[in-house]
Amino acid sequence: MTFERLRGFRDLYPEDAEPKSWAFSIAQEIARSFGFRMIDIPSLESLDLYRLKSGDELVGQTFSFTDKGGREVTMVPEATPSVVRMLTSRKDIPRPVRWFSIPKIWRYEEPQSGRLREHMQFNADIFGVDTPEADAELIGLAATILDGLNLQGNYDIRINDRKLMENLLHKMNINNISEIFSIIDRFRKTSHEDFSSMLKQSGVPDKTVSDIVSILEHQINRGDLKNYLSSYIDIDQNLGQTIDRMETTLSIISQYTNSRIYVDFSTVRGLSYYTGIVFEVFDSKGELRSILGGGRYDNLAKLISGQDIPAVGFGMGDVVLELLLKRAGLWKSSSDKPRYYVCTASDDLRKEALEIVIELRKNGFIATMDVAQRNLSAQLKSATINSSDYAIIVGKKELETDQVTIRNMSDGTQQQINKMKIVNEIKKMKRHAD
Repeated sequence: MTFERLRGFRDLYPEDAEPKSWAFSIAQEIARSFGFRMIDIPSLESLDLYRLKSGDELVGQTFSFTDKGGREVTMVPEATPSVVRMLTSRKDIPRPVRWFSIPKIWRYEEPQSGRLREHMQFNADIFGVDTPEADAELIGLAATILDGLNLQGNYDIRINDRKLMENLLHKMNINNISEIFSIIDRFRKTSHEDFSSMLKQSGVPDKTVSDIVSILEHQINRGDLKNYLSSYIDIDQNLGQTIDRMETTLSIISQYTNSRIYVDFSTVRGLSYYTGIVFEVFDSKGELRSILGGGRYDNLAKLISGQDIPAVGFGMGDVVLELLLKRAGLWKSSSDKPRYYVCTASDDLRKEALEIVIELRKNGFIATMDVAQRNLSAQLKSATINSSDYAIIVGKKELETDQVTIRNMSDGTQQQINKMKIVNEIKKMKRHAD
């Protein structure tokens, strides 16, 4: 009998698990430098938490079931409701709150490029403040993480505002806002003909359909937003304030990154709980799905607990990120430290070899030794197979003068170093190599 992995799930071998660990370690390090603190959420939640937040559409995509206690539960399909539940369950946490987490997420969707049924996701949120500075800080964190992964120039940041879009649609005499948002969210996923047809079926007049298509297909740079919109509608005080806030946010974000940032009115995010700014990050070539996305959701805490807590956050899954890093040649090991493989010329030298391994590990080096009782030739072959940078060979004759041999596995050169000062000798060698 043989077993295969389930469709939509992954087996991660070292060549993929280690680079993924490296990428998320960079994200964690940068988040902490922004003052964010790490939390963790359960893998299982009440299904009602997602019914309350997202309605039946998301519930239909969950891995949900009735547990032995008769409760409807689900494997978490996204992190935000759990994070808000955690925050609102305690009154002693000073605000603003900056939290990040890296949970596993499960959704029963059709697997395709960039989308699986299980993935890991980096999430970050700021709670307790509703300002353009908070919005920009959150988006700036996302950009800094991508830049920290050496992806500068490989991505664009698309920004919009749900309040602005609501105001814009109302001025076009459109009142079924939620329905139209759902259609707009598909603008770049369907033909203009089909898109226009969906708008008309929703009661939008032909002239307004033409204006909406024209507005959505353009990308607006910072500083041009008010002039652009004024050619379609009259800008009153409320709309003007929303535009000014977005311009402020865009200006601040531009201090974080040199990557392209622009307003894209087709970016509305499908989930209905967003209340203000929304954003998505795409690869600059337009070949992949969204790398990350998020926005402001000021009403979710009130929906869950009755508490009024403004919030802004984003989520970045590992599936598209992996595709982008691989395309850029940046999918690499979780550590740039050199690897040392300690070999013995004879089996009775294992005690001395282990002393060296332990000493190297205590000082932060990656060190391995043979545990299969193989001869020296087989050990050196294993060192090569396991991508070791150096082999340290422990031999009887050399040990008589407290010496061991270190071999560079890339060019075969070798030298003797003092066993008693091996850490200092290796550090000295590294400094000369650098």
